[in-house]
Amino acid sequence: MRRLALPCLLLLAAACSSGPQSAPTAALSASVTQVRAAWRVLDLRTGAVAAMEAVPGLAADPAYRDHLVAFRLVRDLTGATGQAAGSFARQDDEPAAVAAPAPLAIAAFELTRAQWRRLAGTAPWQQLVPAPAAGGEDLPATGISFLDATAALAAWNAAHGQRLELPPADAWEIAARAGVGGPFPWGASTDVGVAAAWAVTWDTGGAAGPLPVGRRTANALGLHDVAGNAAELTADGSARGGSWADALAMARPANRLLLAADTRHAGVGLRLSFRP
Repeated sequence: MRRLALPCLLLLAAACSSGPQSAPTAALSASVTQVRAAWRVLDLRTGAVAAMEAVPGLAADPAYRDHLVAFRLVRDLTGATGQAAGSFARQDDEPAAVAAPAPLAIAAFELTRAQWRRLAGTAPWQQLVPAPAAGGEDLPATGISFLDATAALAAWNAAHGQRLELPPADAWEIAARAGVGGPFPWGASTDVGVAAAWAVTWDTGGAAGPLPVGRRTANALGLHDVAGNAAELTADGSARGGSWADALAMARPANRLLLAADTRHAGVGLRLSFRP
């Protein structure tokens, strides 16, 4: 686990020097195959939630970056966490284990700036020093501390029937990996060309800043940007998945970045979840 109290991400370029590998088949494990059925769509304007078997146009429809949040309903989250000793970029706090978190609905996209404004009515990314690169409202909302996130969700929950939360860390990791073997949502390849189709990191051309959410390939559960773009806060206060300013090693779902609860970090945002 890496601890930061200042708004700068560690770049681990040296850890990502492995040579090209073949991209493995993204096969789901049996325990996760059962979850590929239902979606829930939340309208942030009203708090209404609709059940859907599919979400047509999710990747292209701007409503899902403005006021609609699509959640994949994951009823069986049994799966691997951590990494085996000796595996790529493994940290001491990433022991391999099997976890079985409670069922969860987890958002397909990182929360955007437009959605955070609807949720909390603030724009914390504008207060960062140095200010992030200019961009549209479909960029991931960043500069949000753990305290900011939990306070905003508590206030929203008090006013609406649906209870939103930060995903539990184990559940986030299992959903991000989606039953695929290896340290990344696409498998074990550390080849930059392979990773670039899935992740926005320093290595894959993210040096200019994050991209609008959903521009990269979704994982096997339909979740976008679980590797790179913005590191995502989880319920234990850690941020997972690395950001646009990080090397590929930090984009592994098993990697965790522990921040002070009040730290507003330029590379850290969030992904919503709720208990079905």
